[in-house]
Amino acid sequence: MSGDGEELLPVVVTPRLRLRCWRPSDAAALSANMTPKVSRWLSSWPDPTPPELARQRIVEARAGVSEGWHVSYAIERLSDDLVIGGFGGGAKDQRLRVEIGYHLAEGAHGQGYMMEAAQAGLSAVWSQLPAAETIEAQAHPDNAASRAILSKLGMRFVGERPVFASARGVWEPGCWYELARPD
Repeated sequence: MSGDGEELLPVVVTPRLRLRCWRPSDAAALSANMTPKVSRWLSSWPDPTPPELARQRIVEARAGVSEGWHVSYAIERLSDDLVIGGFGGGAKDQRLRVEIGYHLAEGAHGQGYMMEAAQAGLSAVWSQLPAAETIEAQAHPDNAASRAILSKLGMRFVGERPVFASARGVWEPGCWYELARPD
């Protein structure tokens, strides 16, 4: 595995943000970002998310990046280098259809950061996973902000189907969206 500071993915810079590969040293920031208002929308992130679990997830994501089936970015605010979220996607077993996911720290909500990061992140997923033909994502029906982002990204709503929320051990409703690779 690469060293903590080594970038496994190209760094992407937007007007206000930097997207860079997660590093194990980001575990405390990732853990702190997983407040109840954030993790309630995420099917696999428990509340609370201990730093040890955050570090384990980062190490696993970096392994997927190294193996070429995953893209995983920390989202840093350029003004203060604070990690305010994450964006990533991939599919270990099915590389033609990949699922993306993202989160944004509670203190960064309502400022347009996620849309800015998601546009850049979506482009990076297409670039880094050239076999992908379709990108899909799901959001809880009550998560209007996330559903709006998916629509603004050009993703098409394809229906509702349950999602197993491993963080809570229950099945929850999910609104699914997809986007075909642009020509």
